[in-house]
Amino acid sequence: MEYNNAVKFLKNSMIYQMSLGSKELFHSNVWWWLIDNDKNFIKVFIPDFDPAKYNNGVNIWARREELDRDILIWLEDDKNNKYHIVIENKIKTLPTIEQLCRYTTNINQSLFKNGILTGIGNCSLNLNDIIYKNGVSGSWSYVNYTEIANRIHEIANKSKSNVIINHLNQIEEYCDIILCLNLILEENINKYKNVFTYDCDKDILKELRISDVFKKHKCSQFFNYIINRKEELEVLKPNGYNLNISQGFHNNRATLDVRFSNYVDYSINYKLLGVQIEGDQFRIVAERNAQFSTDSIYSELNYNWFDDSYDKDTNRFIFNNSTSMKPRNNKKYDSYNTKDYNFVYQYFDISKLGNKNYESIFEMIKHYMFKATKLLK
Repeated sequence: MEYNNAVKFLKNSMIYQMSLGSKELFHSNVWWWLIDNDKNFIKVFIPDFDPAKYNNGVNIWARREELDRDILIWLEDDKNNKYHIVIENKIKTLPTIEQLCRYTTNINQSLFKNGILTGIGNCSLNLNDIIYKNGVSGSWSYVNYTEIANRIHEIANKSKSNVIINHLNQIEEYCDIILCLNLILEENINKYKNVFTYDCDKDILKELRISDVFKKHKCSQFFNYIINRKEELEVLKPNGYNLNISQGFHNNRATLDVRFSNYVDYSINYKLLGVQIEGDQFRIVAERNAQFSTDSIYSELNYNWFDDSYDKDTNRFIFNNSTSMKPRNNKKYDSYNTKDYNFVYQYFDISKLGNKNYESIFEMIKHYMFKATKLLK
């Protein structure tokens, strides 16, 4: 299907409109319903799965939102051995290795057999980083939405379940929905490969209510680029400090954090320096306990870390890079406060940089992390 036809199809689909209330919950519910009515649909996620090994599917029980898993499938073979499969659906939220590690466990007498992560396009995580312990022998794999749609279509048309047969039209429409969804998002995500930009078909994504999904996945691409070059940042780490790299979503903007910190507890004095990219803002950041005011944090670092020459009326640049920053109360920095810590930052606009490719942005991150190392030492 072509891009414009995919857009038109989603706009006109009642089922797609119904899915927007809770994107991940909707899809997980559909998958659970399919599996509950025909155990062969487990093959959507594990192609070589054989229900016959579990009393022809009688000893297979699919559950929704049990033990914090999106879908949990319990199995018992003819020797009374118990196993379970975890399906973790990630289209709107960003998965983390830490989360998947928590799910990679045996539960009572049930052995972890398989974990399946789903999402748009290529996997945003290196599943080889998942830690297996405590007798866990199963492993994780990734299935994208295009594969899911094609496999559901194939299995549904061979199903002997009367419930599935009676709902083939709706199942076909559902498959078309996720094929179109995947096509539209992938085209926008890959529009500028290896370039840090959120330029996209904004009006269409907004109308289809998937702008947040696009931003998260676009951000995740660069996050993976950083993770793959993590060693270049690790060697800069000062003694006594940890390197933390994370991604998130705040204020309708995707966020990346790269920071050195010796944080242990908010009640203990700690220092944090690093870079935060939120939306189009390349932020130079500092954080300390709440007992340190934002003014004192800035004053401590205003010549070595921050650009004290910034002036919103006469010098709208941060280290020679154009900025749209307009701090309140004529300050030279932006900040936010919590009961536990104070966070101070300056930023310049990535969209106004001459070179926005991943290599260039990563080298800028390295530059500021090197400065942070010298200050923290």
